[in-house]
Amino acid sequence: MSAILSLPALRPMVSSLLRHRLMPLLVLGQIVLACAILTNVAFLLQRQLGPMLVDDGIVRNEILLVDQLMLQNARWTTAQSQALQRALQAIPGVRAVAPTMGLPMRQTMSFSMTLRSPAGVEITPTGFAGDGLVQALGLELAQGRDFNADDYVTGGGMFNRGAQGIVPVIVTQALADKFFPDGHALGGRLDGGDEKSQYVVVGIVRHLLRYELAELDDGHAEESLVYPMRDMTRMPRMAYSVRTEPAQREAVKAAIPGVIQREFGPQLMRDIPVVVETYEKVRNFSFKQRRAAAWLLGSVCAVVTLITLIGIASLTGYWIEQRTRQIGIRRALGASRAQVLRHFQIENLLLTTLGLVLGLPLAYAVNQCLMQYYELPRLPLMYLPVGATLLWALGQCAVLGPARRAAAIAPAIATRSA
Repeated sequence: MSAILSLPALRPMVSSLLRHRLMPLLVLGQIVLACAILTNVAFLLQRQLGPMLVDDGIVRNEILLVDQLMLQNARWTTAQSQALQRALQAIPGVRAVAPTMGLPMRQTMSFSMTLRSPAGVEITPTGFAGDGLVQALGLELAQGRDFNADDYVTGGGMFNRGAQGIVPVIVTQALADKFFPDGHALGGRLDGGDEKSQYVVVGIVRHLLRYELAELDDGHAEESLVYPMRDMTRMPRMAYSVRTEPAQREAVKAAIPGVIQREFGPQLMRDIPVVVETYEKVRNFSFKQRRAAAWLLGSVCAVVTLITLIGIASLTGYWIEQRTRQIGIRRALGASRAQVLRHFQIENLLLTTLGLVLGLPLAYAVNQCLMQYYELPRLPLMYLPVGATLLWALGQCAVLGPARRAAAIAPAIATRSA
């Protein structure tokens, strides 16, 4: 193979390409455009698909989300939130109930805090605050423990300090790896930005997707933590995560509105309906726009790939037909079918390489325009070699059929076609 790719062996191919410029230029143009389009579209497709493919950490077929509980001209007290928690817990088939600020896939109420690790890593993760959230969401602990009764902050809401001014938190494995690259996250301390804001990691869950759906890209999807808050004083709205027995979830879903109406019906705002929905349906609705974008971008990738494949194959086939006599002469002089096949594969490899030399800078230039006019993210450099490899493979697949037909030409038939 090295002998075939040597300069003396390539010189006749290059000379032939220069003598018949139209077909090589058309193939080259297709490769350049395909490179510029496919590289950027594949990057945007990955951004849309990435968060949907991340494990969100929530147990399936068991979770109900209860949201938009708002009182008339009043704010929820801790006593009221706990009373409704007990009423929901009493429904047959309910395994766990957690009043929460921050429901998965619903950004109705949220909070975040900027934290800094001893290594100097600073991140602003999403906070899930509530009582019993690990159990109510079915989160899987990878290390450490769940909160115990002494861990919950009380008396001053989420801004109250725990014992010795330090609040325990549970973080995701992804967040732990970022804060503590050395792997010693359990028991690690995090600084909240001032001397009074200190946190200690008591547990690590494998996965928990943040609920700000616009901030799931660029590796931020699992930057989440669970905060031990039991005091719901002055909350403008309440939300609950209800975990049920899988076989009884629909029955529990049907019973929840009646329980809420019985406990707080006259006090609730009438023009704001209470939401009671399965987690899977909420997730499906929340990712609706991403799925639509992924289908669109995937279709663009498929169409451009197909057009490029057909275009290269058609142009190469036509070009081979124009050189039937030359192919026959080579066969008559002793060239084997394998040598003829390899000739056109190497010829295509040369054109694809030249197309990539022109197409990859064009792909990066297109990305710069998208960044400037549409505020899209920068194209990672890793996509350039990946795109080049795929286009090399695409070119070889496209030329294989015409090259095999050329290799099958009999010397006598080719000579008579002159």
